[in-house]
Amino acid sequence: MTRLPTSCGRCAAVLAEGARFCHRCGLDVASEPGLEVDRTVSDSRRVGQGARMPAAQPPPLPPMRLQPGTLLAGNYTIESVLGEGGMGVVYRAHDKARQRTVAIKCLHTNFVGDPEVRKRFAREARALRAWTHPGVVAIHDTFEHEHLLGIVMELVEGVTLVEHLRRWRGRLPLAEVRELFGGILDAVDHAHRHGVIHRDLKPDNILVRQSCGRLATVIVDLGIAKIVEGTSYTVSGALLGTCKYMSPEQVQRPQTIDHRTDIYSLGVTLFQLCTGETPFDAESHFALMMAHVSVPPPRPSLLRADLPPALEKLILDAMAKDPAARPASCAELKRRLDESLADFGPAVLEGGEVPAAPPPAVVAEPDGAEMLLVPAGPFKMGEKRRDVELDAFYIDRCPVTNGQFNAFLEVTGYRPADAGEHRFLAQWNAGKIPRGLEAHPVTYVSWDDARAYAAWAGKRLPTEAEWEKAARGTDGRRYPWGKEDPSRRLAIFGRQRGGTSPVGAFPDGASPYGALDMAGNVWEWCADVDDAEFYEDGPRERPEPQSAERPPSSAPGVRHARRLVDVRPALAQDHVEDELRAPLSLRRRRLPLRTHAPLAAGLAAGA
Repeated sequence: MTRLPTSCGRCAAVLAEGARFCHRCGLDVASEPGLEVDRTVSDSRRVGQGARMPAAQPPPLPPMRLQPGTLLAGNYTIESVLGEGGMGVVYRAHDKARQRTVAIKCLHTNFVGDPEVRKRFAREARALRAWTHPGVVAIHDTFEHEHLLGIVMELVEGVTLVEHLRRWRGRLPLAEVRELFGGILDAVDHAHRHGVIHRDLKPDNILVRQSCGRLATVIVDLGIAKIVEGTSYTVSGALLGTCKYMSPEQVQRPQTIDHRTDIYSLGVTLFQLCTGETPFDAESHFALMMAHVSVPPPRPSLLRADLPPALEKLILDAMAKDPAARPASCAELKRRLDESLADFGPAVLEGGEVPAAPPPAVVAEPDGAEMLLVPAGPFKMGEKRRDVELDAFYIDRCPVTNGQFNAFLEVTGYRPADAGEHRFLAQWNAGKIPRGLEAHPVTYVSWDDARAYAAWAGKRLPTEAEWEKAARGTDGRRYPWGKEDPSRRLAIFGRQRGGTSPVGAFPDGASPYGALDMAGNVWEWCADVDDAEFYEDGPRERPEPQSAERPPSSAPGVRHARRLVDVRPALAQDHVEDELRAPLSLRRRRLPLRTHAPLAAGLAAGA
């Protein structure tokens, strides 16, 4: 029988007897049975006596945890450790550029050395940074720093769903099951409609936080499983927790999975929320995986007798071995959840629901810019002045400037990856802002560039409906300033000066809410598809057309406003002044990607 090593040949960690994988770095130590580390040596990694010498010694590994005060990517200062899991360590950090506290997930060093992981990291990080939803933790930035791959995220103050369930001793009230799980389904459904599959849904990847006396969920690690797939993570002890929620097709044919794998994992999660236990348990991940493939799950009512029969059926349907037998979507799952728990109202924390304080009319940004509140309610939209209802949101007072965009580039190192990247910032000189144009609106940026900036700023682009309300107000006016014909006192247009003007240079042309440059100067990006017919006869509440021209994974990354949201930065499509030849709602042209003219770019962060 082959003797397994007693210490890891990569990081020198002492191994448990018979261990096949290193608990610290994930190395498959069984593949190097003769390799042992002399534990009497602390400053070097020598090969012990009688051991087979490897072809090349790996470089010394960095410390497993970063110390407080460590500066990453020239901008993020580590403050403390928030947690550690099978994929990496999560730190609390300070973002110097945006003057905010963030969470940073640094992938474990055993992943960083895998060139495929680094390649997928770059690809997936770009997609995740452009996709947002209030029920999913927002990705602000990603970076490579020496030996680290880091993901910069919004910091969510809360506990994991596992910890929350533990407080109830495994018997979560059914009203709370409906509220929490319904929020999870909304977020995952939105991800699926945008072509994003989580692949590792489990209570440990769901946070619970309080807001105005109510509970809300936030999903983390969206897309991380795809980055590390095929590495030692997928066969190591780190997978043991994940195996409890793994779909049969992930075990048998992982290369063919679709969104229904998440529905299975959600079924297991719902089983646990209702009963306090997972349907299958075993000491080895292999036994767990085989149970998901071939063993029928127990009836949840055997563990909790007060479960409604319709809820039990829903749980078992979601965990069907055949993906085709499961609910077809999270939307269907949500509908059936609400029907089965119709007698259980929304959960309210002890002390009752707390009325939200009135939001401020103006919010100052760290860089000196301002956001303006646009209250909730209806407004007259489009040529037909159709009534459209929107939630409250914030929008930048002015478009994003060259200076603001340059700060984004300096922190993130962002460069476009599309075929037309030669047009990127074409008006700059060798990547530098022309002298005197720091306060002018940034131009020659694509829709994807605009979304990347918005994600970094913790925001999103606005829908056309949001932009038009911010520009027009509720009285159906012709221009942002009213019915008066355009003049040089109100806006720059008709190439009056042969170029753009500094943002905010025409205060008399402000919209009813105080937003400037909503007409003239430059065209601006918007989140949704340019679909005139949709806005003529589409939904009355929160209309947002989806694209039929781009794949779902590239669909608009927007955070839907359920309560108060922030809709902020404006980014110009190109250096084109608005001729102001028609009323606001009619100034429109077809542009590459998805845009509306002239619709400001903004972005939302949940309330």
